[in-house]
Amino acid sequence: MHTAEPGITDNKPGLSGSLGVTSIVLMVIATAAPLTVMVANTPLIISMGNGAAAPFDAMIATVIMFLFSVGFIYMSRYITNAGAFYSYIQKGMGRSIGLGSATLAVISYFMILVALEAYIGFALSQLLLTTLGITISWWLLALAITALVGILGYQKIELSSKFLGVALMLEILIVLVVDAAIIGSGSIGPDALEPFSATSILSGSPGLGIMFAIYCFTGFESTVVYREEAVNPNVTIPKATYIAVFVIGVFYAVSMWCQVNGVGLSQVVQQATDHPGDMYLTMVERYTNKAFVDVMQVLLVTSLFACVLSLHNIVVRYQYVLGRFGVLHSKLGSVHQKHGSPFVSSVLQTTLSLVAVAVCALIGMDPVTQIYAWGATAGTLGYMVILSLTCISVLVFFRKSDTPHPFWNTVLAPIGGFLGLVACLIVAVQNLPALVGGENAALAASIMEMIVMTSFVVGCAAALMMKVMSPARFALLKQVG
Repeated sequence: MHTAEPGITDNKPGLSGSLGVTSIVLMVIATAAPLTVMVANTPLIISMGNGAAAPFDAMIATVIMFLFSVGFIYMSRYITNAGAFYSYIQKGMGRSIGLGSATLAVISYFMILVALEAYIGFALSQLLLTTLGITISWWLLALAITALVGILGYQKIELSSKFLGVALMLEILIVLVVDAAIIGSGSIGPDALEPFSATSILSGSPGLGIMFAIYCFTGFESTVVYREEAVNPNVTIPKATYIAVFVIGVFYAVSMWCQVNGVGLSQVVQQATDHPGDMYLTMVERYTNKAFVDVMQVLLVTSLFACVLSLHNIVVRYQYVLGRFGVLHSKLGSVHQKHGSPFVSSVLQTTLSLVAVAVCALIGMDPVTQIYAWGATAGTLGYMVILSLTCISVLVFFRKSDTPHPFWNTVLAPIGGFLGLVACLIVAVQNLPALVGGENAALAASIMEMIVMTSFVVGCAAALMMKVMSPARFALLKQVG
């Protein structure tokens, strides 16, 4: 019999909070960053995907995410902590693959987080320059934003949810106002449903269009990440997940439809290709006025901030679970006595982000074309691998169960979600150099693939080493979930 090793017991206070359905839904949608999607992501769907069919891509992505969610949520009743995908994959596929998925998740989200921290520094720098004539380096602003996020992440989770709620409602409202302005302008003609025609759907690269649309859902699984801090999680988590998926999906489909019609069906591909950064803002000014666009630029910064804060909370809770069960240092599993937050993990994540942004700035990386483009692409690649592994895990977990379970929840829906995700993943890998862009696209793409594979392999290897060298810690992993 192995004796317990110091620092790996899970007899610690858990996270605390009183999050309801509304609070969790707001944090999930904030992670999706609706305004950022309309300004930055939709032009990519149009230019690199299948053009005016962007709203159709959003609908297909919604269906794939719904199918994924059916099995994901049904299995959530067997998950008891904030480990999200890590807990799911370990439950179904064992501790080694589970730990591999955990390290992959942490690295993937971290890359997306740093990418967004750099982008918000750039966006805020541009906003100050154009509106106030103030010049501040993007990296200084990125460091300041990262520090502020760290302060909020240290506090009680309800503080973050309240900020995210206010920011989210404002950005959704302003996009809906734009949608109404386009619809009410009378410029939408008899060909308004052309985006849903077979000709539009099959034009360009439908696979890339759907892949980019799935990227717009990044972070929706954070409903389960907040399980320990939710009121009545067996009811709250399923409701919040389904509401989030459909609210995000309908919002994107409607707003993308308005955008492609607002720009003009015959011109939208060219505009998205030539002016990806300001196509949406230019269109908005045409239907409203310059002052409205200025307000929208401010809300774009708050949208990015809300997204960064939400992703920070997700990464922190992954690290918290890994620390709580002895995979990482046990201090990361500590909970603040007053705030009930994983404060040590939050401080560590903030420090790592500050160092990453500073290093990128020192070596002269461009905040948009390099840090954001490369980090977000690599992180999304890892994210889609994790989603696919989770689908397999749901299938395997219920296959091993002696108790009968609904065929739809445990077989049919997970298979549908898996097929959709794998198809998009294959398209992403095949087109990775084109997605990265730049002179060294092939090299950058290879590095991204290597990071994703290595982060997964390292986790798997760590589990195997732990089994041999620290069997008590390895045994404790069984309690994850």
